[in-house]
Amino acid sequence: MSHPKNQVLTDDYNVSQNFYESDLILRDYVSRHFSNQAQEFLDGKLDQLGQAAATDMDELSQKADKNGPVLKKRNKFGEGVDEIDFHPAYWELMDIAAESEMFYLKYHPDNRGNFIGSRHQMGFALGQLYAMSELGQYCPHCMTDGAAYLVERFADREDKKRLLPKLGAKEGNELYSGAMFLTEKSGGSDVGANLCTAEKVEGGRYRLNGEKWFCSNVNGDVIMALARTGSVEKGTRGLSLFLVERELPNGVRNPMEIIRLKDKLGVRSMATGEVRFQDTVGKRLGDEGEGFKIMAQMINISRNYNSVAALAGNRRAIVEAWQYLNHRKTFGKQAVEHALIREKFLELGSKYLADFLLVWRGLQAMDTAEKGDEEEQHLLRIITPMAKWWSAESAVYSVRECMELMGGNGYIEDFVMPKLLRDINVLPIWEGSGNIIVLDMLRATRKSRGLDIIFEMIEKAADQSSEHGGFMEEKLTEIKTIWQDIRALNDRDRLEASAKPLFKELIRLFQMALLADEKRSGGNERYDIALDYLADTFDSTPSTHDPLDIDQIETLIGWEY
Repeated sequence: MSHPKNQVLTDDYNVSQNFYESDLILRDYVSRHFSNQAQEFLDGKLDQLGQAAATDMDELSQKADKNGPVLKKRNKFGEGVDEIDFHPAYWELMDIAAESEMFYLKYHPDNRGNFIGSRHQMGFALGQLYAMSELGQYCPHCMTDGAAYLVERFADREDKKRLLPKLGAKEGNELYSGAMFLTEKSGGSDVGANLCTAEKVEGGRYRLNGEKWFCSNVNGDVIMALARTGSVEKGTRGLSLFLVERELPNGVRNPMEIIRLKDKLGVRSMATGEVRFQDTVGKRLGDEGEGFKIMAQMINISRNYNSVAALAGNRRAIVEAWQYLNHRKTFGKQAVEHALIREKFLELGSKYLADFLLVWRGLQAMDTAEKGDEEEQHLLRIITPMAKWWSAESAVYSVRECMELMGGNGYIEDFVMPKLLRDINVLPIWEGSGNIIVLDMLRATRKSRGLDIIFEMIEKAADQSSEHGGFMEEKLTEIKTIWQDIRALNDRDRLEASAKPLFKELIRLFQMALLADEKRSGGNERYDIALDYLADTFDSTPSTHDPLDIDQIETLIGWEY
């Protein structure tokens, strides 16, 4: 008589060795939505990064997380140096990012104009794979992208020629990283309360003084900083934007003090700190008083990075739990053979697929708007905060649920889930917490016709959906009626309180429209499964139903390993 083995997982347990090869959802989207030119450039690069993310990066990320940056205030002679020491794994991760060409394809002069209309989506396809293994360093990469974007648009010819090859480098030892020094103790999200000052010296050069409270990638080479050139009473209109380099062109260190590094819950691999400007040299970008308006362009890029990071963390958690539970026996059978576990994967898989399409529709709008499409510019104005808010909240929930699905081992630091949970919790906070985002979405409804465009997209999808069209039309009518009532409110508090639950309903309905469109354009059964699930979420009445079988859940998850 044979005895069962005393082991956690079955003998045939294995995991993906290539996150791109395994991810049927991302692969399918790239093949159907990316141009031939984009696919030709990315050919091999996605596969190479997918393999690194599933293997080498995973170990490097754990090392960088457990051996975080250390601030060295002084050298042995007592001289102030303010240097940050990183574990070697951090720099190996930086090499992988640069070599993926996620910055090179967008900003290096070699590619100037080559990928306008697709470059952001191309960079984010690589970024999603990267962030599945390393969410912490994906923040510095976000800052690098945003800084390069502003240099490209607002810097003078000499600075563009000097900085863009560095910000778009494809070798880690040549890559300049970016940073955003935005918030201060006095203001936080209320940037108009910032106190840091800038005094004009000559030309566009200024001397900056004051403290910055949250400085992500505090060791950045190219820093975008807001400082006050107008009175505090002017709020954000008194702020100007400055290009601050860690080293001045003559090689001398730009005077600024790193006061301390933040001791954070997650994203520990990268350095977040507090900085004091002390006659720090900055070069103004754009006109005086236009700083926040210009910085908002970097913030919008950061919000898209936030959304892609949320997708990456969410996806990693789901596939970790999926791989684990396909090889875990409980109560006499394979774990995924239990209906309750399949029900949870139905929920998590459907929400992820809907979030994926929401985020990627925003990235598509980002590229199309850059080509001058006015309608897409309006859509981008509202879908960017919408996707950021929704994907972040969804990811936090999903990672926690996947940790529970894995049981005790999901809680142990030997596995990736604890790091994921710590890292993912920053995403609802970075680049505008949930309530700030809702206020921004309200502003977007006044300053763009993005909401009307979303209504039109839902109507069109409903007209072309035989199965869910009637339901979608009915829900859209309800939402429009409530929105008209909200718009009529004269009470600001009631307006804000009423808008948040309405936006939640709208997002779910918009996601149904995106799923229906994707299904119609060639998507497989997974889109039907997710559509049915989202439709059911509008009805909270309990009912009896048959669970999906394992093959259907496997189709929905879309992960081969």
